[in-house]
Amino acid sequence: MMDEGYVKYRSQRIDGPIPDPADWERLNRCRTELFDLKLIGMYPNGIGYGNVSLRVKDDQFIISGTATGGFRELTKEHYAWVQSFDLDQNSVKSVGRINASAESMSHGAVYRALPAANAVIHIHSRSLFDLMRAEHYPETDPAIPFGTPELAVAIGSLVLSLGTDHGIFVTAGHDEGIIAYGETVEAAHSFVNEVYRKGAPK
Repeated sequence: MMDEGYVKYRSQRIDGPIPDPADWERLNRCRTELFDLKLIGMYPNGIGYGNVSLRVKDDQFIISGTATGGFRELTKEHYAWVQSFDLDQNSVKSVGRINASAESMSHGAVYRALPAANAVIHIHSRSLFDLMRAEHYPETDPAIPFGTPELAVAIGSLVLSLGTDHGIFVTAGHDEGIIAYGETVEAAHSFVNEVYRKGAPK
């Protein structure tokens, strides 16, 4: 897990203001709740994990920035506006004062595949990851590592194959990684809560 959290894409970022979607505060409260459950946070080695995003329009979205896992509460300055991403070039164009999350292309793949999905949540949990794999939840190929165009392509194919605009799955090659998505922040969050009730450490 040594490369966990590091940006692997080619960043094209300009400093500037990000949009103010109506549900941003709801998304940010959701992130704080996930932080309190240790589903978003920072490993002892200082590497952060987990992130949240919200569609702005088309394939554009705002996402919690890289290296923000250690903060319990974020402000707008901790988010980036992803304006476009190119899987062939492994690049992300964003606006904000911070680089977009290392998992930006994974989030973007959900938005591109499912026009009705408006929120994506990426968490980490050893117990929930193991539970979901044992119970045969949908998952990406274990051979595909995090933060790569290949993972984004696999995620897009997976969510399309599931035939719904909301759900939760395991990124099997991204140890402890879980992604939930839905038409609203609440919809995506509800899938995380459901799995947490089943498998949280007692």
